[in-house]
Amino acid sequence: MDTFNGNHFNLDIDLISLVLIPYIKASIRYMTALQQLNLGMVVEWKLERILGKPEYTFNYMFWAFKPAIDVFSHCRPVISIDDTHVYGKYDIKLLIFVAVDANGQIFPLAFAICANESQEMWMLFLNHLKEYVVKQRSGIYLISDRHGGILSSVENLLAWQEPYAYHRYCVRHLKANFQKAHPNKDLHDLMWMAATDHQQHKFRRHIEYIRQEDEATYHWLMQHNPEKWTLHVDGGRRWGTLTTNVSESFNGLLKSARGLPITAMVRMSFKQMAERFVERSVAAMSLMEKGVAFMSVSMQRFEKYRRRAH
Repeated sequence: MDTFNGNHFNLDIDLISLVLIPYIKASIRYMTALQQLNLGMVVEWKLERILGKPEYTFNYMFWAFKPAIDVFSHCRPVISIDDTHVYGKYDIKLLIFVAVDANGQIFPLAFAICANESQEMWMLFLNHLKEYVVKQRSGIYLISDRHGGILSSVENLLAWQEPYAYHRYCVRHLKANFQKAHPNKDLHDLMWMAATDHQQHKFRRHIEYIRQEDEATYHWLMQHNPEKWTLHVDGGRRWGTLTTNVSESFNGLLKSARGLPITAMVRMSFKQMAERFVERSVAAMSLMEKGVAFMSVSMQRFEKYRRRAH
């Protein structure tokens, strides 16, 4: 199997001369034009050719727009990654990397489309996220489901291990697995309370209730390191984020494009990012004109804690 890797779509690279299946050739032409018109946009791709076949086939493509890359330094150090199946003729996956800004609003930072959700693809994605988006920023909290490809990738990539980054589980996904293994609503509620309590003694109390109710359920839950799914030991690094809801909600926005060609999904991601910059620029200008120094979510939390302190 031959592979062809590339980055920063450059017309000097005679990529179009390769024997490609038609939709890949169209996507490469589109990305080349998009990158030339959006300076600083990052694109990485991987093509491969199976022995005995003349054409190269699609394997992986990563892209991130320069404004989104720049804005990450102003976002919380908590990121969410998620994947979704792309409907249509080809069996491919869309991977999304999402952060949250100072006002608690989601901000999509990078995307990838891959032919399969393997460890190799997740390692490529995480490497590209580190190289082009996260860069030298450390102490990042990475929240994801417990997909085997993600777990093994994090274990094998030093840049995504402590103290450079902290990988944590999406509690909603863990709870869904918990429900399948042990269908008991009372236990599910206790598990969620144990995960969301900020105080250790409350966590221990809920866990003890679970153990008294069902010893097997207790052992199933505790086989997962509590540091990966509870708030009381995270040192505030999660910023209260327990799930991958932010990346999944953005996935929902792209749902209408998931049955369309790759170029349509890229165009949709660009449109969503551009709209967010425009909307938040208008909102920021309005606040500045009113003499407001901080975003509304930050001020609401400040006032909440100020009142609690009295």
